[in-house]
Amino acid sequence: MNQRGRRAREITIIDALGDRALLGGLPAFRDLESWRRWLVFLAAVYGLPLDDERQAIFHEHTGRGTYAPPAAGYREAVCVVGRQSGKTRVAATIAAFEAMMAQTEPDRTETYALLIAQDHRGALRSLLSYARAVFEHVPLLERSVSARRSDSIALDNGCVLAAYPCRPPSVRGLRARVVVCDELAFYRSSENLPIDTEMLRAVRPCLATTDGRLIILSSPYGRSGALYDLHRRHFGRDDSPVLVWQATAPAMNPTLPADYLARMEEDDPEGYRNEVLGEFRAGMSTLLESDAIAACIDRGVRERGPESRWRYGSFVDAASGSGQDAFTCAIAHQDGDRAVLDVVRAWRPPFNPSGVIAECADVLRDYRLRETSGDRYAPGFVSEGFRACGIAYRPSERNRSELYLELLPAVNAGRVVLLDDAELLRELRGLERRRGTSGRDRVDHGPGSHDDRANAAAGAVVAALQSARRMDPELVSRCLASGRGGIGRPVF
Repeated sequence: MNQRGRRAREITIIDALGDRALLGGLPAFRDLESWRRWLVFLAAVYGLPLDDERQAIFHEHTGRGTYAPPAAGYREAVCVVGRQSGKTRVAATIAAFEAMMAQTEPDRTETYALLIAQDHRGALRSLLSYARAVFEHVPLLERSVSARRSDSIALDNGCVLAAYPCRPPSVRGLRARVVVCDELAFYRSSENLPIDTEMLRAVRPCLATTDGRLIILSSPYGRSGALYDLHRRHFGRDDSPVLVWQATAPAMNPTLPADYLARMEEDDPEGYRNEVLGEFRAGMSTLLESDAIAACIDRGVRERGPESRWRYGSFVDAASGSGQDAFTCAIAHQDGDRAVLDVVRAWRPPFNPSGVIAECADVLRDYRLRETSGDRYAPGFVSEGFRACGIAYRPSERNRSELYLELLPAVNAGRVVLLDDAELLRELRGLERRRGTSGRDRVDHGPGSHDDRANAAAGAVVAALQSARRMDPELVSRCLASGRGGIGRPVF
């Protein structure tokens, strides 16, 4: 921004948003009335004066009794807010402002305005597109661009505006004026391990020599992890150097349609409190500890072939082939007091369910199985499909949560031998346990995840560990002959 000289150094982020030649040149910021509370948040982050009305908004969302920011504003600020509140655009705007305000280093080395996104292509693309918009649609700022790359924009002042996935090693060695973390609560590695704390440890040194800011904007999730810890330690504390702001999505984005909010509240009250009202979910925890899972893995073994000495059990997690779920089958056997997982096969959609059932039946017969159990998805169709292939199918007496809760103590005790299957292990690490309203715990996958392989594996392992009676072979033959695949005693 060398051409703008002294004027650029004097403006604030609020000034820039109100100036059509700068950030205010974006169509999204032509009318700032709907961004009113975001403007108070940004003013507080940068330590700008607030009148009485805006101080009341500050007190409401921070729980603080006084507005007394440090002279240069807060070096760390956290905004906990519901979805569709505008936080990703605000995250990109902060990074764009810091990039355009950067002063050229004496030795002309690069500094960064870093955006950190979830490790998903869509999240990274969305965040970067918001950041690029101001340098593509505002002529004065467009002229400051010296180079465009797939993941960054270099400006003529030596600052690089870049978006990185949440991979701690990727930011090592960078010097940043600002680091903006979007959706911190959902930072996970490719192995589905939480990586939020490690990411914060990685980015803080990037700011050490620039006196830069760390800004975190995220919708909340469970009452654990880095975001919850920051909220617990700093929210409502007048003496804290870390600003924590918490708000509902409608408060920060009053343009959200009323019918959308009403539908969200009616369809999923718990999700509404979390994703709209910006509240941390209560009574939720990770089901299986990563260390416990790791101790059960038979490294390098992806699958075990059938052996005549073992008696096998199996479980099927069926799917239609037209959605996003895989059709999955797992087989396990008991070896002493341990359940050994032998096979996890998954058919990804799209597929013909009848054809997949036939392929699955072939796998079961390879392990001398003439019966299987599974979930209650379309039990009539699934049972008939397996019966036509010579396999009796029984809907399980246990639901998915009950299977996972039986798997838990076996894994913790080291009584399970898991396959070294990356997708299966990722799904097991992502299982979440929630306290149910009726007193029964529920287990499910996290948002945006799947548990098809995990569900089938849990069913097969529990079947292998069961010492209860198995299906009577004579009953199996009678059932297959009658075509009534859903009648009779479940496998377990």
